[in-house]
Amino acid sequence: MAQTLAMPQTPQAPRTLKTLVDEYERQLILEALRAAGGQQRRAAATLGVLPSTLHEKMSRLGIPTARTYHP
Repeated sequence: MAQTLAMPQTPQAPRTLKTLVDEYERQLILEALRAAGGQQRRAAATLGVLPSTLHEKMSRLGIPTARTYHP
């Protein structure tokens, strides 16, 4: 019987509820920004949050918060 070699696995950070929620929230924000042509006020309205809330979330998630977002 032939012996198979297992590929070494690289350690990954555990996927906690917080990291999963952050990843999903980041995706939603980026999609809303793309759909709004980079206009944060329109993206906030689409997401149903205040522009200040969107700005805070963008800062926390490492998304550029310039006046105009260019995907």
